[in-house]
Amino acid sequence: MMLTITVYNQSGGQTKSSVTRDLAAAFAEIGDDVLVVDFDAQNSSVSNYFGVDDDKSNPDADTLTRHLIDQGQGPFEDIIETYNEHIDVIPSHKQFGDVGDRLDEHEEYLKGVKPDDWEYPRYERFLDLVKKHDLQDDYDVMLVDPNAKADEAWYLALYATRNVLIPAEATRGGVGSIDGVNDSMENFAEAMGISVSAIGVVPAKVDATKEQHVKHSQTMNDDFVCPIYTKSLSAFEKAEDNYQTVFELLKNKRIRNSEQDIMPKFRTLAAHVYSQAGQELPNGGWDEDELWHGNEFWGDVDDSTFASVLSSKPVVEAE
Repeated sequence: MMLTITVYNQSGGQTKSSVTRDLAAAFAEIGDDVLVVDFDAQNSSVSNYFGVDDDKSNPDADTLTRHLIDQGQGPFEDIIETYNEHIDVIPSHKQFGDVGDRLDEHEEYLKGVKPDDWEYPRYERFLDLVKKHDLQDDYDVMLVDPNAKADEAWYLALYATRNVLIPAEATRGGVGSIDGVNDSMENFAEAMGISVSAIGVVPAKVDATKEQHVKHSQTMNDDFVCPIYTKSLSAFEKAEDNYQTVFELLKNKRIRNSEQDIMPKFRTLAAHVYSQAGQELPNGGWDEDELWHGNEFWGDVDDSTFASVLSSKPVVEAE
């Protein structure tokens, strides 16, 4: 069963795109085929991080927006870009900034040929594309990265994935943003008659030398499920500059002491997602020493996070 997660915060600057990028890399490391879907029309979005957004401003490009309103200019598969062996990306386009207006126009057009009691399945449109093109059979994981607004992009993603990972800065505003996401999720789920889940919070850009960062990150850790936290490190910016994941960056350089826990943390985050889904990690997952188990500042990672790791290991019987 394909794991489906929206990485979202309605406040900007919460590192959702870098979390999406590097979580995709963690899944890919154990052989998962990952589809990253970019629902953000801004220039510095996750498809830009992967270097696959050359047509973002091309008015003649075939786009996800066109396919959402039955106006695709070619096969749906042709809008999917390959980043590497295990990661594909559906890039965003400037058109997606007006996706609400495009859906309005599509609804009005269809009303002319539908019965009077027909209701437009507005927020089901992306999920319908996923099913129509059998993406659930082609990929093990789908990560959707919407823009930082509570609009159609967020709701299309939420309806399709039902699971949300919330990156949030270790600030007062970051802490407050988590409740905003949860409220938005719950209201939408109630209106649509669906079940949704916040599968975790990732405190972001934590500087343990700053009193306020310590205070707010610990509040998050106490009040929410936070399997990891990320630090403010230049490695994330260098990966962005190089159009690569932080995994690729670190595997091709000497890793500094401050960077030692980056890959283990994202592996632990991926293991947490599998654990939340009640599934075992593929291909035996990682060895325990490749994961992050916590530290003095954060405390120990909950054992349930590693349930998918331990259950995926082959049982060796004593002779």
